[in-house]
Amino acid sequence: MSTLSSLFFQKVELYLYDFMYPGDIPPCEARIETEHLILDKDTPDRDLIAAVQGERLTNMRFDRGEKCFIALHKGCTVSYIWGARRAVGVEEIGLSVQPAASEIYLYDAYTLGPWRGKSLYPAVLRRALEYGRDLGLVRSTIFVEAGNTASRRGVAKAGFSHFQTLFHRRWFGFPFRDLPPPASGHPPAVFIRPR
Repeated sequence: MSTLSSLFFQKVELYLYDFMYPGDIPPCEARIETEHLILDKDTPDRDLIAAVQGERLTNMRFDRGEKCFIALHKGCTVSYIWGARRAVGVEEIGLSVQPAASEIYLYDAYTLGPWRGKSLYPAVLRRALEYGRDLGLVRSTIFVEAGNTASRRGVAKAGFSHFQTLFHRRWFGFPFRDLPPPASGHPPAVFIRPR
């Protein structure tokens, strides 16, 4: 799609995945030696993610009570994902996802370029799933753009199931969304207007 047409028309297809507890968390391990940490506002090592994403963004997320699950290789952050128990904006669709009180929403996953293809993403997801299990949560959710096949493979490898798809289109600035019902046995994703 040309740049000009993308100003008037936008199409996003989000695959919504979840992991229902108490499920069996697959034993995903990275193919390089890693150390895994869970960072929050009070963690002494919180600078490990700030060095990658910047102080402003990480401080904002930590102030909202979010956690960051990271993988370190030789003391450097090589992969991470954020976890939120409150509403978080989904920039692609102009809405926020609202996890239920018994859920955690995982988002903004990233593996640094030189370290891709080493199963770091599923390994970090595993630690996030273990965190949710240890909290006694009902489910963990994560969304992936339909065209991102590498992320979809990583999410499936970590034990998530595709339970719903959100179709979002923006036509001359006006949004149109379609969220068909979820797969049987899965609660629907809840989206709200950003606050």
